[in-house]
Amino acid sequence: MNIIVTGGTGRLGANLVKSLADNGHNVVATLLKGDSQEPKLDGLNVEKAYLDITDTDAVVAVIEGADAVVHCAAVMEGMEQKMPRSRFFDINVKGAFSVLEGIRQNGANTRLVCMSSTSVYDVFSSPRTPIVEEQPRKPLTLYGMNKILVEEQVRQFSWEHNIPHTIIRPNYIVAGPEMLNVFTCKTVLGMLEGFADQTKTQMYCSENPDGWKAAKPTLENNADKLCVPRCPGNQSWRWHMTDVRDCVALVEQCLEDDNAVGRTFNVAAADACEWPEVVPYIGEVTGREVVEVEIPNLWQFSFDQKSSRDLLGFSSTYDHRAIVDKALAFQNNEETGIIAGAIGELAFEEG
Repeated sequence: MNIIVTGGTGRLGANLVKSLADNGHNVVATLLKGDSQEPKLDGLNVEKAYLDITDTDAVVAVIEGADAVVHCAAVMEGMEQKMPRSRFFDINVKGAFSVLEGIRQNGANTRLVCMSSTSVYDVFSSPRTPIVEEQPRKPLTLYGMNKILVEEQVRQFSWEHNIPHTIIRPNYIVAGPEMLNVFTCKTVLGMLEGFADQTKTQMYCSENPDGWKAAKPTLENNADKLCVPRCPGNQSWRWHMTDVRDCVALVEQCLEDDNAVGRTFNVAAADACEWPEVVPYIGEVTGREVVEVEIPNLWQFSFDQKSSRDLLGFSSTYDHRAIVDKALAFQNNEETGIIAGAIGELAFEEG
C-alpha cells in the first residue's frame, strides 16, 4: 500500500512509519521543515514530505495517489500553554480538515485511520469502572474538545464522501524509557495541583478538600523519586498507559481489516497500572527509592477494549511489567526496536 502518515516524527508516528516500511509498504511521513525530531527517521525506508498540516493545498498534494492515510499529526495536551490557543486549535482541528479534504479529492476509497484520544472522555471524573467507547464525551481540556471536533469531521466527511475510516483513541502512549519516569512524586504533585481543587473531578475530596496539601512538602522534596499515593480504604491510584507497540499493531490491523471500517476503538495496555504494583516493580529493577504519601484524593481510570477484541480479534500484548522491562532495556542502550518519544528530552503525549 501507498500510505501517508501525518506527524511522522511523533511518538506514535515514527514507530508506525518504521513498522509499515519494515512490512513492505511505501510510506510517506509528513513533518515540518526544521523539525528537531527528524533524526528519528534516519535509516528508515521512508519518503519525507515537509509541510504545515494547516496548509490544505500542500496536504492535498501529498495525499494524491495514496491508498491510505494515518492521521497522527497533532499538538499534544498541555502545549496550548506554550503557543497561542488559536494556533493550537488550527493544528489539531484545521489539520484534520486538510487531511479529509485531501482524501475527498483523492477519492478511490482512500482508507483513513484517524488518531483521536481518550481525552474526549472525562478521565478525571468518570466512574471508576472501565471506560467504553459509547461513554459520553465530556472533555475537561481544550485538547479533548479539539479531538471531538476532529472525530465529528471524520464522521461527516465519511458519511458524505464514503470514506472508509476508523477512529482510534489511545491513552498516554509511552515509548523508549518513559515508563520509568512517570510514577514520581513530581507527577503526583502536578496532578494534585492541577485537579484536586476542581469540584468536577473525581480527585476532589469534598470531605477534606485541602487534605492533600499536607503531603506537598514531601512531594516537593522528593520530586524525582518514585511515589505510591495511599488513599482512604487502603486504595491507591490506577492509570491505564498504552505501549506504543500495541497502538502500532492496532493501526496496522485497522488499515487492512474491513471489520474496522466505521468503528471507534479504545487502545491501552493489556492491564491498567495499579500504582502499588507497578511502582515497587520499577523501584526493584532500577534500584530507585519509593516514597509513600497519604492523601484523600483517589484517582482511578481504565479503558474497556472489548470492541476491538470482538470485532477484530485484537488484544493488546504488553502489560505494565513488559513495558517497564522494555523501557529498562532501552535505558541500558540495548536494542529494542522502539523509537523513543523525543530525542534528548522526556516528553509525554497521548495520541
